[in-house]
Amino acid sequence: MKNNNQLFTILKGIVIGIANIIPGVSGGTMAISIGAYDELIGAVNNMRKDWKKSFFTLLPYGIGMVLGIGLLSFVIESAMKNYPFVTASLFLGLILGGVPMLVNKAKAYQVRVPEVLSFVLMAGLIVLMTFTKTSDAVSGPFSLDPISLFLLFVVGIIAAATMVIPGVSGSMVLILLGYYNRILETLSNFIRGLLSLNINVILDNFIPLFPFGIGVLIGIALVAKLIEWLFENYPSLTYAGIIGLVAASPVAIFSEISFSSLGIFTVAASILALASGFYIAMKLGEK
Repeated sequence: MKNNNQLFTILKGIVIGIANIIPGVSGGTMAISIGAYDELIGAVNNMRKDWKKSFFTLLPYGIGMVLGIGLLSFVIESAMKNYPFVTASLFLGLILGGVPMLVNKAKAYQVRVPEVLSFVLMAGLIVLMTFTKTSDAVSGPFSLDPISLFLLFVVGIIAAATMVIPGVSGSMVLILLGYYNRILETLSNFIRGLLSLNINVILDNFIPLFPFGIGVLIGIALVAKLIEWLFENYPSLTYAGIIGLVAASPVAIFSEISFSSLGIFTVAASILALASGFYIAMKLGEK
């Protein structure tokens, strides 16, 4: 039974990892949808008190995220390119599958004017970010001078902070900052270097990824504390804001997908993908 639980946790990590590399899809929202968010935040915040328990809680999630980002990123990248509407529908289903659980938790609190404002503000933030983002056309290797490496460290903190916040896409923020393409290229090249055991390629791409990765870890730790504080002190406002972020997520996911060439088979496949994503998220959320 324990092994089965570990396997489900790794699967959850894979889903969260994939979500974090798709622009418009929020890894934080996905973690909530599959019932992993509270456990992840708690483990990060308790690292100092009980590092061993936190480590073994986070380990299967970490393994899954590495698999999701590293190995399946090529598959998702190809799927988004060739079957964008179907793939986006799958992710929307994964997000919507967690809505019933989220709403049940929020039912314990009253809906007042502050909660409504929190919902509207957070939903509006996603819509604003979606329609004001710029093209991330910059590509090519990173410079390895100290200033560039420090900027990668700072970008890592910002990206991780947004990855932890439900509803906000870390990939979208990287696009806004103009780093998405180059980080994705660097990560892909690093993985190819590992697979081919090419030391030069590994080192060339590890050097810029290292400060970015350190920034990611620090960003997660800082924002996890903030999220825990918000849930402890302003739970109703926090849940209202998260539901607002989730409600606006379809706008972000489908913002760059063309609806003009949709055929009956694409629509049918998208409905099946939506239903499958919803079912998967429901089942993962039960574990």
